[in-house]
Amino acid sequence: MNDIEAIRDFFLAGDAGKLKRSYQQLSGSFEATPPVVEDWQEVEFAFNRLFVGPAALEAPPFSSVYLDAQGLVMGQTTMAVRQMYAALGLESPWKNSLPDDHISLELDAALAMNHVLKKLGHSEIQELHARFMNHMTRWVPLFADRVLTAPSRHPAINHVVLCLSDWLDKQTCGLKNYQSAREEKV
Repeated sequence: MNDIEAIRDFFLAGDAGKLKRSYQQLSGSFEATPPVVEDWQEVEFAFNRLFVGPAALEAPPFSSVYLDAQGLVMGQTTMAVRQMYAALGLESPWKNSLPDDHISLELDAALAMNHVLKKLGHSEIQELHARFMNHMTRWVPLFADRVLTAPSRHPAINHVVLCLSDWLDKQTCGLKNYQSAREEKV
């Protein structure tokens, strides 16, 4: 399992045991040293306050909350993300139960695109990947900031969010290289 898969799984975890397993899968290829966690129940409590509920979420893990004017889940952004998945031939296994613009589903789509790009390198996929990564760079920093400043933040969750931000920065660097190469061809 690579680090972004571990991050994807962390944001889908439903209990302390799954949070711990995905957290431990982070290999350390990120700059930040992971904090030691003594009580995974505390992490689960913070995770639920931040991302699950039942109360108002402190840091909703859905791009539509950060990008749509109304700040609601299942808005135009969710539908646009669903269309990007469809262009790849993907469909969320949680369709109609978990919005398509959940951070874990978007990470999974990014993983799928990266896999196809490595194997085939089609320009159509490169264009879609660039569009998708631009989408992620518009909202993930806002999401990360919300997590890092939330009342229920926890050092372990902060670490995962910093790893996510680091991964996105690396993807963005690759995206800039792709866009520069594309502009040189034109």
